[in-house]
Amino acid sequence: MKTLILSMLLILTLSCSKNNEENSFTPKTIIPTLIGKGLLSGNENISPQNTAFYDTSTWNNILNSFDSGTLQQLTETTGVDFANFQLIAVFDTLYPSPIYEVNITNITENLDNIVVSYEKIYAPSGSSVYAQSFMIVKIPKSTKPVVFHLQ
Repeated sequence: MKTLILSMLLILTLSCSKNNEENSFTPKTIIPTLIGKGLLSGNENISPQNTAFYDTSTWNNILNSFDSGTLQQLTETTGVDFANFQLIAVFDTLYPSPIYEVNITNITENLDNIVVSYEKIYAPSGSSVYAQSFMIVKIPKSTKPVVFHLQ
């Protein structure tokens, strides 16, 4: 009988501690470091995407597709410490004139994921050149999945 009561008490204690952990988690706003923001010429052939970079190899693949003008817009091209950081990027659609600008507006760490909120702002231009808006930021490394949310 004692064993049964102790077992029940142990199960109850373990289940309560997990619920308390979930209930006590407060979403946190992550303040990112800007790596780059601007316009791609279209020669980079980067498909519209929202993505996270977790390692040097993947980051170098995207860097190799940037032209020299785009590389000059970036604050970090080498030496990103991927043991402690990850990069978040939004690449918009290629438009026949830079008519949209993308902005990452908020990054929130939740219990189960990281939500990246971004917006597309209409920014007409007199140019007839094709351009693709992008923004790349750096945040602390996490094992949580990144979810993108267009506002």
